[in-house]
Amino acid sequence: MKNILLITGLIFILTACTGVKKVNYVTIEETDSLDRKALKTSLSEYTEATVANDVEKLVHFMYSKVFTIVSKETMVNNLVKAYATGKIPQVTNVKHLNISSVKKYNEGLYAVINSSMTTSLKSPKEDSAFESYMLEMLKNKIGSKGTVTFNKKSHQFHINHSNQTLALTENNQWKFIGFQQAKKYMKKNILPLELKKVIQ
Repeated sequence: MKNILLITGLIFILTACTGVKKVNYVTIEETDSLDRKALKTSLSEYTEATVANDVEKLVHFMYSKVFTIVSKETMVNNLVKAYATGKIPQVTNVKHLNISSVKKYNEGLYAVINSSMTTSLKSPKEDSAFESYMLEMLKNKIGSKGTVTFNKKSHQFHINHSNQTLALTENNQWKFIGFQQAKKYMKKNILPLELKKVIQ
């Protein structure tokens, strides 16, 4: 049960932080403001780091106040260990559908990124009863936000879902936080309270 919770947690917490096979890169347009251009450049770099499983760079794009909960060194070590297991969920297709306008908040700027993606997950236990249970658990977890299918032959779960990411500046550098994790950070007073309405 502990392994199941860890795996399902990674699906939603490590949004776009697993090996992406197909990426819809963002395009910088001439009409973009300087802030929006910088955001798109950072998003592309973040995505490229994701493709390469570049843990150091992925951690670089994390909101720094997260490291008041867990140190950067511990975060890097945990991610390296997670990748080494070969059991971490793999995002096989991600497409950035929309990037909102850049807006101000007290400490800087923020924007919201809407994406769609497919996450593949190898069953941690090749047992039909267990896999049926896990399939139902994943369906309940994702609800109406996507669909979950299971390939019995390959023992792979495939989760098609939408995703929202909060992008915000920190010392003129863009950082990225999935909405699910952002809500947890808000409860721990890690994110500015004025952004609460954005992630509701």
